[in-house]
Amino acid sequence: MSGERVLAGRYRLVRRLGQGAMGVVWQARDEALGRDVAVKELLLPPGLTPEGRAMAAQRAMREARAAALLRHPSIVTVHDVVEEDGRPCIVMDLLPGRSLDAVLAEDGPLPPERVAGIGLDVLAALRAAHERGVLHRDVKPANIFLRTDGRAVLTDFGIASLAGDTTLTETGALIGSPAYMAPERVRHEHGGPESDLWSLGVTMYVLAEGRMPFDRATLMGTLSAVLTEPVEPPREAGPLAPVLMALLAKDPAVRLNALGTEQWLGAVIAGRPLPQTQPVPLPPGPPAAGMRSRRRAPLAVAAVAALAAMAVVLAIVLWPDSPDGKPRTSGTTRSGAPARSGAAAPPANAAPAKLPSVCTLLSPAQAEQLIPGFTATPEASTGPSTRRPSRSCTWRASAAGGAEVDDELKAQVEGEAPGAAAGAAHTRFAETRDLYAPRDGSPDPGRPFNDINDLGDEAFVMVEPATTPKSTVVFRVGSLTVTVGFESGRAAEPGRVRDQAIKAARGLAESIRRSS
Repeated sequence: MSGERVLAGRYRLVRRLGQGAMGVVWQARDEALGRDVAVKELLLPPGLTPEGRAMAAQRAMREARAAALLRHPSIVTVHDVVEEDGRPCIVMDLLPGRSLDAVLAEDGPLPPERVAGIGLDVLAALRAAHERGVLHRDVKPANIFLRTDGRAVLTDFGIASLAGDTTLTETGALIGSPAYMAPERVRHEHGGPESDLWSLGVTMYVLAEGRMPFDRATLMGTLSAVLTEPVEPPREAGPLAPVLMALLAKDPAVRLNALGTEQWLGAVIAGRPLPQTQPVPLPPGPPAAGMRSRRRAPLAVAAVAALAAMAVVLAIVLWPDSPDGKPRTSGTTRSGAPARSGAAAPPANAAPAKLPSVCTLLSPAQAEQLIPGFTATPEASTGPSTRRPSRSCTWRASAAGGAEVDDELKAQVEGEAPGAAAGAAHTRFAETRDLYAPRDGSPDPGRPFNDINDLGDEAFVMVEPATTPKSTVVFRVGSLTVTVGFESGRAAEPGRVRDQAIKAARGLAESIRRSS
């Protein structure tokens, strides 16, 4: 494939952009739509058997299938898959910017706060993929694109493991980049989302330090280091160091989880102390087919090493049900100042661990039924005056062409402030109900309101008819108050909007009950 070749009578190759382990990437012109795109041609080793070529083609198709399931700002968009002389070619967005391996080679290591920001973008992409049963399995700087606007975009799902797919690898074959591969994958054990988090940890380590934590002169040396050698503590990562060490725990059962990684990276960016306990998100239900759930035990992880030639404890990750429950850290910072010791307060804008990660309360299948083609966006905050922590998630779908929002579902879960009296959640629910209920008790045809007797401990629903009608359900489960809003960006029957809001609320309530 070269020069001004045209693929499938539609994609005219313009110039070669680069080459990686799995393929060559070209800039191309989509003649049918009049836009520039990127085309990735899968590299096929010389002498490959017909069976091998077929398997390679399957792998490319699987990349397209995996990526086509995912709609997220930090995941590259795949548009098409075509074939040229038996070689599959994947058509995707042409991104402005550079891959992170090029950034590292040209600019050197990045500041810890910048690495944390990149990590948050990639983490959001991974969580979106994991929620749909897709594992990336090859997270590394070469597969992350840094756009000119600063956003990091995860690419190359070419070896992604799609839950339920038959494996395309031969028994005993290593799939992925060994220096970034989690120990459980090196051992050919089934690696779940926690294995992608390990690879994210190695990636951030490399970006901050400018060196690989496990890369050795030989493949066997690299694999041995991943399996048995302790991580050399970061020297340049500053406040990011404890996050890296917690992500690079060799036992996946005690590795920093996605929710903890999100909170810790957010604290690094904001310059706040790291939370000392790893939050354990409430499970949304049975894991997706082919994805292993792991039972977290009450273990403490000690990341003990030397920083600046001094032996210090970088971080100890304590689970909420740890036997002693006393988090502690000690040591020095990058600047040489004493590190904070004792129990550090969680980030001001992060809800405590008792609040669920709202985006996981609805399974991908449930969310897809409510908002087809959804993108989920989580948020967390604490009321400045009430001190009530809250978590929320917005499931949103765009209309054809992406010009307008079609349907949108938002759920907010609020807990009571520390020290709140028993019954505070019921009192607050009653006050909220009084605010929305008809003043004189008589029905308002323009704003239907009803109590729901079989949802949570108490609940009500209201509808606000308009050009784009919206329905709100508020319910309480124990000390948690949940507000669910369903809004249609198109003309829709108020009854449909009401039914969708109630359906979403029932799914959320069931998940909260099941997890309590």
